[in-house]
Amino acid sequence: MKRMLGTWLGAVCGLGLVGCGAAAPGEMASDAAGAAFAPPPAAMAPAADREAATPEAAASPGRTSSAPTMAEAMTSVRAGEWDDNANYRDFLGYVGREARLGIDKMDVGQRRFLVALDANGGGIPSCAVTVTDAQQRSTRLVTSASGRALFFPALMGLSGGKFTATSSCLKGGAAKATFEMADQDGAVPLVFQGKRGDVAKPAIDVLFVLDTTGSMSEEIEGVKDTLRAVVGKLDGRASVRAGVVEYKDRTDDLRTKVYPMTRDLSALSNSIKGLSASGGGDTPEDLNSALAVAMRDVAWDDQAVARVAFVIADAPPHLDYDNVPKYSESAKKAAQRGVKLFTVSASGMDDMGQAVFRQLAQATGGTNMFVLRGGAGPQSTGAGDAKSSCGTTHQNYSSGNLDELIVKKIALELASLKANPMQIPGMGEDEKAKPCEKRIMLVAD
Repeated sequence: MKRMLGTWLGAVCGLGLVGCGAAAPGEMASDAAGAAFAPPPAAMAPAADREAATPEAAASPGRTSSAPTMAEAMTSVRAGEWDDNANYRDFLGYVGREARLGIDKMDVGQRRFLVALDANGGGIPSCAVTVTDAQQRSTRLVTSASGRALFFPALMGLSGGKFTATSSCLKGGAAKATFEMADQDGAVPLVFQGKRGDVAKPAIDVLFVLDTTGSMSEEIEGVKDTLRAVVGKLDGRASVRAGVVEYKDRTDDLRTKVYPMTRDLSALSNSIKGLSASGGGDTPEDLNSALAVAMRDVAWDDQAVARVAFVIADAPPHLDYDNVPKYSESAKKAAQRGVKLFTVSASGMDDMGQAVFRQLAQATGGTNMFVLRGGAGPQSTGAGDAKSSCGTTHQNYSSGNLDELIVKKIALELASLKANPMQIPGMGEDEKAKPCEKRIMLVAD
């Protein structure tokens, strides 16, 4: 996974984000596993030009030849992705089987997509929605750039068959919807009479939660390169703030450290020059503390259209530490703040760590990416290494592909501002169960 994050902003030109040349006609900067929603099917590219919306699909849109490129021939690194909300039923079966590993119980067995819509039918980002159950218990969720928030009643401590969602995030009126949970899945529109604000140059928060123990030297250098590359690259399309939370283990001198969110990415790059891989000792690390810090001590912008965190590690969390919030609690807080957790399982991640990372991403509406270099649990033996996907064959992946995946997460957040928020992948049926022409995709323009 050499320089895993080092070129993710350099790859942005290919996505047409910063005016450095148009993407090829019909090119789909889609989430490799059906991670978002799309314009009407008539606007979609031919199936051969699209990634599959399946958890097995990997990160190389538009590639139709099985012959490796020069970059692929020079590296054995391969990358892929799971979107467990686009394939929700498959995920429920997976996480049920993996409960034997001792992972936190996160009950996501029922869900609703709460969709905040303005008078034009556009999704309203960063819209706070309060959901109340029949016992008058309530929780607060915040929509992502798409205008949607995922609601899992049991995860949020609510129960019963009937719920009420209310919001007043637009001036001049409120929206309210009452819904039941008789079905496993569904969407709840909250329709406002007003129009959302201008999103011509949206603000985005990006946080890296980074394991800096002894085996992570390449990833650490990659983050440094990423911050150097990002300076000025997105100014034409978005206002980006970035920050870092580094973490090690309880036995190390440094357990967690926050590099605050800032728009001065040059200054942030200078401030993390001293990051180095050290410590760790045993295999698990103190991810739980890092996630708690990311939710408690990072000053997220509540007005940003998107708040995303990339959690990057090659080791599972310690689940045996006392007096540390569980990762499931941090996932709930992330959902309540509208923070999507995109998890990156680096080479060497074991089965338990992979299950934890998939839980974190699924509960917050993110995806789990994995890098294969003889590790990453079952994915390294083929479970996540797709051979074929809707007319496109994937057998070789270069290290740059994962970088491009990370770029696409930001690109797709921006693209979702313009897409139809009521077209939702995986709602009612897993995307991988659909024929290619029926799968819901999102173009990053």
